[in-house]
Amino acid sequence: MSESTANPMRRGLLLGTGAAIAAAFGGPMAAMAKRVEYRGDCAAGLASPSVESPYGPTAPVNDRTTGLPLIELPVGFHYASYGWTGDVMSDGLLTPGQHDGMGVVVQRRIGVGNEIILVRNHEQSTSTNAANMVGALSTAVSKYDTGTTSGNFQIGGTTNLVWRNGEWVGSYASLGGIYRPCAGGASTWGSWLSNEELRSNAVSSTGKKHGYIFEVPADTSVTAASTVPLVDMGRFAHEASAIDPDTGYWYLTEDQGDANTLYRFRPNNVQGGLGSLHAGGRLQGLKVKGVMNADLRYPTLCQKFACEWVDIANPDLDGATLSSVVGSVAASGPYRQAYANGAAIFGANEGCWVAHGIVYFSDKRVVANPPRAGRIWALDLHSGELEAIFVSDDILIGNSPDNVCISPRGGVLFCEDGGNTGPKGDPAVQVERMRLMGVTPAGASYVFARHNFDCTAEQLAAAGKSTALAGNHRDTEWAGSVFSPDGHTLFVNLYTPGITLAITGPWARGTL
Repeated sequence: MSESTANPMRRGLLLGTGAAIAAAFGGPMAAMAKRVEYRGDCAAGLASPSVESPYGPTAPVNDRTTGLPLIELPVGFHYASYGWTGDVMSDGLLTPGQHDGMGVVVQRRIGVGNEIILVRNHEQSTSTNAANMVGALSTAVSKYDTGTTSGNFQIGGTTNLVWRNGEWVGSYASLGGIYRPCAGGASTWGSWLSNEELRSNAVSSTGKKHGYIFEVPADTSVTAASTVPLVDMGRFAHEASAIDPDTGYWYLTEDQGDANTLYRFRPNNVQGGLGSLHAGGRLQGLKVKGVMNADLRYPTLCQKFACEWVDIANPDLDGATLSSVVGSVAASGPYRQAYANGAAIFGANEGCWVAHGIVYFSDKRVVANPPRAGRIWALDLHSGELEAIFVSDDILIGNSPDNVCISPRGGVLFCEDGGNTGPKGDPAVQVERMRLMGVTPAGASYVFARHNFDCTAEQLAAAGKSTALAGNHRDTEWAGSVFSPDGHTLFVNLYTPGITLAITGPWARGTL
């Protein structure tokens, strides 16, 4: 039994919160994003530079929950960890591993206090080792699939987290039976879209296809819609989804190397509401006006393109090898159709966020030669103008930007998902700690935080975390960054060993 089912009062509070969350995100965030104009403000040049952080240098900070120095932060910032892999959740199940995309789906008042519900993805796929706590998402939880074939299609899914009055207070499983749910996106009506990252050919032993998007409500007693895939939103290697509250349109990214574009989904029901996306809609791909299959893998900083949208007739089409201008590539069915209609080409798109009529999305592809270490784009939905607002050709400047979020003050933050291979301005310098990176309006990057998990089994046992994966994981990715609507708290995941953090501090000192 989920926490929301066990507590009728709490279940009631979960309902009818869409307007509140939409107002919270649409108000201060929109105002600040408008003030911090990226269009035309970055200094033109070949690539982005790095600058000193406005928050100051980072140093190890002890976790308020365990006392362990899990991350590095600037002076004045603190954090509390929660939902470690193997922790017992409020529903009695064990917390799964591989913490990935995450979003705030509900914010509401409870008396004089405040409560936030987040949904967190667990990007589990073929691995069955104990550290992943596989059984948590295959027991007593709504499931899409129970089958296997070329991987275990039933072990990925989502958990919901409760943050109340500045403290972690609960968690529970919310969806299972899906494969590699990487990122996703929060709706404006109190739900999360959990996205499978799988090219559109996979079929499990039960005959069910994968590579879809699923809607997960904050209230896990409302399950009818969550186990039915949103087929019209496409079958491909999904990453993030982001809704434009002004139109009800969704923007989607695909992590399929050198065979992907930015997608737009126009729902038949733009009024929204739980289950509304099952009414279907039209999937489209991004095209540069007047250019067939524009190669946008190597833009210069501040380079701009006028764009339009092309239709995708069959969002459920199988993938196949595509002979494109970048060579022979494995492409999803939706991209094959978008490409035939002239859609642009990106390296490997990841994070996606909409703020004040601008879609921000990242391309994480890292290539040593010619140098490429990641880009962040901004698409103006009013003018159709696409601009490269961050261009890294050096992993020391920015190393494979994955999840991206915009703070309520309009600042851009991205999670690194890289390693030590790739172009480096100084070959002798290694990127030993993955970082949370801020981007200035001028297109420069700075380090906000560093991964610092390097704990022995003895240290973890003493902290009450004996099931956690010991060792040095400082070179593994950050994921799921999202601010509370009031901007006071940054929620973010350490993918390995699987921990969620709530970071607070003097945000007004800098751009975030």
